[in-house]
Amino acid sequence: MMTKIKLYTLITLAMMCFCTLQAQNDTIIPPPEKTPVYNKLMDSNYKDSKTENYEQALPETEPQSDLKYSGQWVIGAGINVIQDPGTQNISALFKSKNNHFGSPLMLSAEYLTNSRFSFSATFLLNKYQSGKDISGLTIQDTEPTYMAADVAAKMFFRKILYKHVFTPYITLGTGIRSIGNYQGLSETDDLIEVPKTRDITVNVGIGAYYWIDRTWGLNVNYISKFAMKVKSNKDYKTNHLVPTFGVFYRFNNKNFK
Repeated sequence: MMTKIKLYTLITLAMMCFCTLQAQNDTIIPPPEKTPVYNKLMDSNYKDSKTENYEQALPETEPQSDLKYSGQWVIGAGINVIQDPGTQNISALFKSKNNHFGSPLMLSAEYLTNSRFSFSATFLLNKYQSGKDISGLTIQDTEPTYMAADVAAKMFFRKILYKHVFTPYITLGTGIRSIGNYQGLSETDDLIEVPKTRDITVNVGIGAYYWIDRTWGLNVNYISKFAMKVKSNKDYKTNHLVPTFGVFYRFNNKNFK
């Protein structure tokens, strides 16, 4: 019995010594050779960001020009998909016949006002594809052109979520949409002539930026477009969805190292 007690005591002392030495090793932190540039991504671009306050606290030996950025303009390019199934069934959005991907193009320009808000302009070009559905009609032997020009405001959640690489946002705006004329076959096999339509839309959506570095990144956007049914061709002005995916480039980051 006494032998076991001595053994347990010896083991306990050994573990205490090991923990003490480990704790001492953990608390010995060598001073950095150079103060790191914190948040090399989106945060440092804004005049009211935490990074700027951090920069002001750096010693005078740190080159301030390497830490100041003025890049508030962003341009983007990518693709889009038009989803207009003409039904409230959410499963229709995942069916190929309801997703139009003919000659898709998305171009955008954005101005970052601060770390929380921005204003953007977007141009969309696509074609409705023959044999696919739009608003419950199957398009026949033609590919009507879809064009839209939108402006929007975005509110970022980077500050709230403390995300610097992945930056989600919500967006609200308006735009003008144009769709070429086409023939559509109804479910009762009636051939319907759909005239060319132009309308104003109110746009609401969500999206996110993924910053690869301070220059390049990826963008995903999902917009609901609500058509204002005014003037002519009211019956053919439909609500629809437009997901987009693209790459973006930010200017004025030449001082970054």
